[in-house]
Amino acid sequence: MKYAIKYILTAVCIALAVTVSAQGKMTKKSAIQHITGEPFVHYYATIDGVPFYLGDWLTGSVTMKSGETYDGLQLRYDCFKDDLIYQNNLTNSVIIIDKKSIAQFTLTHPHQGKVETFKPVVNKNLNEQNGRYFAIILEDSISVIKKCEALEKKYGNVNLTLKKTGEFVHKTHRYTWNGKDLKAVPRYRRLLLRQYPEYKDALRKFFFHNHIRMKNDDDVRLLYQEINRLMGE
Repeated sequence: MKYAIKYILTAVCIALAVTVSAQGKMTKKSAIQHITGEPFVHYYATIDGVPFYLGDWLTGSVTMKSGETYDGLQLRYDCFKDDLIYQNNLTNSVIIIDKKSIAQFTLTHPHQGKVETFKPVVNKNLNEQNGRYFAIILEDSISVIKKCEALEKKYGNVNLTLKKTGEFVHKTHRYTWNGKDLKAVPRYRRLLLRQYPEYKDALRKFFFHNHIRMKNDDDVRLLYQEINRLMGE
């Protein structure tokens, strides 16, 4: 009898543990459904190519302004309409996440494993009520941010067979940002030296020793880390 009671109690404890574990997993999964937005509509059927950053679904995370962070999501960043798109496999839905609710999001490159962080930046020169998403290259006194855009290049003659009106052309623009002013990062080293004449000699040496290329994100990050250091001395 004693062994029977012991067996029953053990079975009940296991059942309770499984139930609690299952409830915990469901809570985590259900919480993802709290991400809200508008249904995504495939508006680009008449344009060649895709408007998305890196062209496919990427694994990433979203941090809401309310404080929650959701990891391991399937996301697409629409560079044409500046929207973040989320595929919820639990509800079989694809939605555009409400921009007003996003504090930041990350995207993981499929082959490099590199993680990029995007944040909305609000500036009077952007003419966007809710701000625009920029990739963060460097956060410092002088930060460096990157805008990824997809523009439609219209065809001269519409292909009547395929019914295509144009194609997506992707462009990247880098800016410095101090929390107030947004300025384009010079494309050439000589132009950057004109912006910082007081550090001209030091920056020339830095260019030479580090083989800086102004079109490379990692090089630009390294360069502005040095500029921030020089300005802090």
